[in-house]
Amino acid sequence: MGKVLYVYECAECRKRGEQRLDGDSHDGEASTCASCGAPVTLEWDGGVVLETPQTIAADAIARARERK
Repeated sequence: MGKVLYVYECAECRKRGEQRLDGDSHDGEASTCASCGAPVTLEWDGGVVLETPQTIAADAIARARERK
């Protein structure tokens, strides 16, 4: 798995920020605000799922096998 997008909103300065980290296991972890340095909590931004030609092809093959 590549870089995963995590977002936060700083309670101190109200700025929103983001970090890209390896893997999807950082939800809820502590970090620091890039603007003021205050502690923040990372939230996984799972709103987007990217499909690659490989996953599209794999889905098509699986559907074809189910029809047999």
